[in-house]
Amino acid sequence: MGGQDAVLLDRALALARAGRARSVDALRTLVRIPSLTGEERQGQDYVAKLLRDADAETEFLTIDLAALFQSFPSIAQYPTHWQHDLILAYEDLPTYEALTASGLATVLNYEHRPNVVGRWPGIGSGRSLILNGHIDTVTIEPQAAWRRDPFGADIEDGYLFGRGTSDMKGGLVAALMAMTCLKEAGVTLAGDVILQSVVNEEHSGNGTLDLVRRGITADAAVVLEPTNNQVMVSHPGGLYWQVKVPGIPRSPGARWQGRTQEGISAIEKLPRIIDALLRLEQEYNSRTITRINAEEAPSPFALVIGKVFGGYYETVTAAETIVRGGAYFAPQLADLHEIMQRFRESLAEVNAADDFLRGHPAKLEFLHHDDATLQEPEIAVATTMRKNLARHNRPAQALTGPFACDMRHLVNQSGIPSIIFGPGSIAQAHKPDESIAVQEYLDCIDYLIEFIWNWCNIDTDKGAIAGVGD
Repeated sequence: MGGQDAVLLDRALALARAGRARSVDALRTLVRIPSLTGEERQGQDYVAKLLRDADAETEFLTIDLAALFQSFPSIAQYPTHWQHDLILAYEDLPTYEALTASGLATVLNYEHRPNVVGRWPGIGSGRSLILNGHIDTVTIEPQAAWRRDPFGADIEDGYLFGRGTSDMKGGLVAALMAMTCLKEAGVTLAGDVILQSVVNEEHSGNGTLDLVRRGITADAAVVLEPTNNQVMVSHPGGLYWQVKVPGIPRSPGARWQGRTQEGISAIEKLPRIIDALLRLEQEYNSRTITRINAEEAPSPFALVIGKVFGGYYETVTAAETIVRGGAYFAPQLADLHEIMQRFRESLAEVNAADDFLRGHPAKLEFLHHDDATLQEPEIAVATTMRKNLARHNRPAQALTGPFACDMRHLVNQSGIPSIIFGPGSIAQAHKPDESIAVQEYLDCIDYLIEFIWNWCNIDTDKGAIAGVGD
């Protein structure tokens, strides 16, 4: 790398450090703009402003649902909205036809909630890069549990508080500020940089999936989810499911006719369902898998039974009970659709073994499904970021992420080698008083400046730093 090139990189880093107050203000401004899932437009307008201020070619792209389901029938999901979340279930796969027939398309759609894409074209001799983040956040409920204004962006003891600070406006704005500093320093990169601010990552992932459908690609991608500025190369898959258990409603006086039981409470049948689900968890956790790294959880399958509701009156046997939950599974364990099928088989076994359920079967439905992502730890994009972190004496191992995210679409559907990397903690996601460490956010801007410089200035033909600068 020539001396003039080093000067430009140093200039960008100096601008980042001198402009830390500006970077904090930009994040606080975005946190103060509510962008709950389904209501992302105002937040996207602000992201577009920051992109234009950084001289990016900027466009709004609306998700084409019909085309999305046609292109990715096994992966595309129903749109979600924080006020109408996971309200349309499916037994096999979600379909565009079922959505339009449901009458719910009036609330489950992408009107006034586009993706925003910014491009900084390179001079053509370097590697290209996607920087991917989602603008949508989950609900602020239970609001009474917050000790601070969810959209106040208050700073206290080195932490910035508010919905979306860690998940994941911190990572999104860090990337925006990194590119801003590179442009202000006079840097012209050899490879293209594409920043994607996507909608409806929460409980859908359709925002990123639609950009994949459009053919937007690059040599690598960084998904800016919260990892405490560590590198993650793989992540689990996930399922949200529900089981509807039937019953026959009868009062105590009519529950028995002689020795014949007439009244069957759906609640009575729940233990059989729950036992079958827990056996399924045990079955998967008894399998031996090859661990990617030492920090990986030893149990590859985690089942959560999160909600049970049913019955209408204390003295009538429940006509229906619904149990809902989720499951995460390691990418090495099995294919997503194989696991979905094993859920179906487990419930079918329960129905077949019970006299009542055999004639009145419990019904399994899914509410959302995520495919897992599995990559080698030594992919080039991970190695480049890890070397960058090692220079700063930061943890530089390649980890398995503990959560599903949009990296699955970039890797599995588009074939783009990708990492998850960003400031903030996943432990802060979706909780009251969500926060991010301000210094960690600012450090991420520096790391991204150096990473983007190193990644995009590698000449793809010569394998050397391209000497570029305005």
